[in-house]
Amino acid sequence: MCNHQPVSCNTVQPDGLTGAILALEGIEDAAVILHGPTGCRGHHCSLSERAFPRDIPDERLNFFEPFYFGQPRIPATGLDGDDFVFGAAEKLRKALATVAARGPALIAVINTPGAALIGEDLRRIAFDSGIAVPVAGIDMPALSRSMAEGYEQAIAAVLDTLDLNPACRRRPKTVTLLGLSIAHHHWAGSIEEIRRLLALSRIEVVCAPGAGSPVGAWKRIPEAACHVAVHAEYGEQLAWRLAERFGGTAVVPRCGAPFGFTATEEWLREVAEAAGADPAPALAAVKAVRRRVACVLSRITTLTGAPKGLTCSIQADASTALPLVRFLYEYLGILPVSVEIPDEAQANSHWAARLGLALTRMGCADAWQTPWQNARADFLLADGCRAVQGPIFGIPADCCIELVLPMSGCVDLTPKALLGAEGTALLVEKIVNAVSGML
Repeated sequence: MCNHQPVSCNTVQPDGLTGAILALEGIEDAAVILHGPTGCRGHHCSLSERAFPRDIPDERLNFFEPFYFGQPRIPATGLDGDDFVFGAAEKLRKALATVAARGPALIAVINTPGAALIGEDLRRIAFDSGIAVPVAGIDMPALSRSMAEGYEQAIAAVLDTLDLNPACRRRPKTVTLLGLSIAHHHWAGSIEEIRRLLALSRIEVVCAPGAGSPVGAWKRIPEAACHVAVHAEYGEQLAWRLAERFGGTAVVPRCGAPFGFTATEEWLREVAEAAGADPAPALAAVKAVRRRVACVLSRITTLTGAPKGLTCSIQADASTALPLVRFLYEYLGILPVSVEIPDEAQANSHWAARLGLALTRMGCADAWQTPWQNARADFLLADGCRAVQGPIFGIPADCCIELVLPMSGCVDLTPKALLGAEGTALLVEKIVNAVSGML
């Protein structure tokens, strides 16, 4: 018996609360306290442990104490009905003392929606607790707003909390990398790939806030000559904020995120120019990977013609979708039939305008904001929630490529990147292997 009813699909977007939590969890030696009911932490705790595992498995037995509930990440104050009426300052003070005893370099306290209604002064409570660890408080997260906005809000809160003084003298050829979160798939490998390419041009990355850098690296931010956005929605405002506060140059490459060979080369040129460095060594490294990929790709296309002529759906932030569309169309000959941006507020951004113009020039204007479920594309590039739903809509699992918040459960023992030259090679590898399964 066939069911002809339309298939429902979960279209819930991770919001600013998730973005803020994961931004703070991306600080290597920080601890995040969720001020709210225990039910608010379970999903986020799982996301953090999967994206940025830091604890030895045997050590999990040491977290059966108040506020942790047997999980090493994101302790919660466990608010109940009485707390919403009479306040929960005492619970928060006890949680701060418990977490501080573990020796983090920073503690961040985030109000859940319900806790925000109580109106408690997080900074005063932290001060009254008497702990020596700096505490960043987010009284009202970017609820019902995008994950990117929550990320920027959390990073800004930490910058305001840490005692960062403008450097007497900025160090030449140094950069901060902004807008890369542990929510982004293969974030650690992407950071290393960008570091590798920049190092070839003698550019040093002093800090990548929210992407694994410890608090000690944050204290070097004022030294940076340039503040570079990787994913513009997550890092553009931060780049301008840091340039205004500490000096240096805000760099928001026009190509968007460094997805694909052309965008990576353009990204490197803009960063090198701003830093006063020679991009030639880094560009030579990209060219070497280009050559390696081209040799393999030419054998595949000679025999089958694929992937040229296949189609794709992309669901991503505009500054990510723009270079992806260009790469898939211009380099691989894959036609975009659906391109969606997850946040309606982005629809009026200059990134969305440039993305729409690029689609029009490709003759694919109809792809703009077409639901991917209706597009019947060969490939889907999206967040993990949608990628795991791809097979429901006829897209094979190996043709669904996760960009953010992966949920496939794959274990990566070898570091991988999605950005830069090696990230592009991985993307082509995934597509070529998926094509082989189609034939």
